[in-house]
Amino acid sequence: MVQDKRSLHLRLQEYCDCYLETDPRKELDLISKEGISSDITGDPEEVALKFLGIAIFCGIRENAKKLSLVRFRQGEIQLNLEAAGKYKLPAPSPALTDHIFSVMRSITHLESGEGSEPLSLGIRNDRIELGVEFDTQERNETLTLSFPEI
Repeated sequence: MVQDKRSLHLRLQEYCDCYLETDPRKELDLISKEGISSDITGDPEEVALKFLGIAIFCGIRENAKKLSLVRFRQGEIQLNLEAAGKYKLPAPSPALTDHIFSVMRSITHLESGEGSEPLSLGIRNDRIELGVEFDTQERNETLTLSFPEI
């Protein structure tokens, strides 16, 4: 098997760029329903990167303030978008959520339960600076991406 030598950060940028011409909500819905089998590779890390890239693109498209992935202690998962209003987007499965948290922790090097770090993503001929924050309260885990004001 050939190993991909590109960094997770670069691969995330590529997914953001790749899905610019799609309907991100439709793509999120597909991955939410089909999970890891939605991708031809069947690789959970690739699907996590794809989901993150599409979710970030959805946030950019909606001129979002925040995008939050919340894993509640009882197992429920929510993907919330705060833009002109607050919306719930199709959430990933618990297994895929584990991979999403892991991928974003690897990209940001935030290994502890809580912390924040800026993340710069190059998309086509532009870039965006996101704030990435991990938080744990009452055994609920949250990954929040903050978008710049435009």
